[in-house]
Formats: sequence, structure tokens, C-alpha cells
Amino acid sequence: MRTAGPAAVAWLLGITAAVAFDTGKLGQRGTLALSDLMPLIAKSARLQREVVQALTQSHKKRDEVSCDGMRFPGQWVNLGGERVSPYICDFGGKWLRITATVRVTDRRGRVFQTITPEAMKNASAVTETNPAWSWTTEDPSKDE
Repeated sequence: MRTAGPAAVAWLLGITAAVAFDTGKLGQRGTLALSDLMPLIAKSARLQREVVQALTQSHKKRDEVSCDGMRFPGQWVNLGGERVSPYICDFGGKWLRITATVRVTDRRGRVFQTITPEAMKNASAVTETNPAWSWTTEDPSKDE
């Protein structure tokens, strides 16, 4: 099996960054349960293990851990109310912050990189990949 060299990896990372959607500009946050984040968490075996360990330590179930994420406002015809990265989850004295590469597309697969009237009208799907995370004992939502 052949692996990609450093130049190829840098090129691929450049493409990923170029098509990532800046969720920070959505301007709203919304709550959701940790169980709603399991598809994203499942993309990393290590993150899954850490979440299971934190649930065990906190004596909580997935539906009992409250998280919040960026929220698409109602002007987004097909995506209004959807939550996307970054997420902050409160395990009770321990917080998990998850970021991901967010991609917003229309029905034909066309990618939207910024918030525009066309994106708000036509975007119909959101995908999240490449989860990255950190744990803290201080509430990170106070920094945002």
C-alpha cells in the first residue's frame, strides 16, 4: 500500500480548509443532547473511548449530558435549527469541546463556503468530519 507524501497531505489539507464552512458567523447557539453528537463522535475511536469513560465517571447517560453548538437560524430554509460544531458538552464539572470540519451543500452537491442569500435558500445538507476535541475543568462557553 502506498502512502501520500507530505506535499500531497498538505495539498489535501488545503482543499479541506478551502471548503470548510465558518460556523462562527452563524451567530446563534442551540442546545442538544450528547446522544445527538454520537455520529460525529463515532468518527474517532479515541474520542468514543474518552466519552464512554467520562460518562462512566460522571454516572450519566448520553441523554443526560447537555451540549450546545452553533445553530443555523430560521432564515436557512432547509437547515434552520440544525446544530453544528463547535460543540461544548457539560459532564458536570468537566467539559468537552468538539470542533469539526463543516461542509454545507445543496441537493446537487454544490458547496457553500460562506453565508449568502443563495446559501440560505438552497443549502440542504450539512456534514461534519475530522473531529478534534479537548477536555477542561473550566466552562469554555464563558470564553465564547
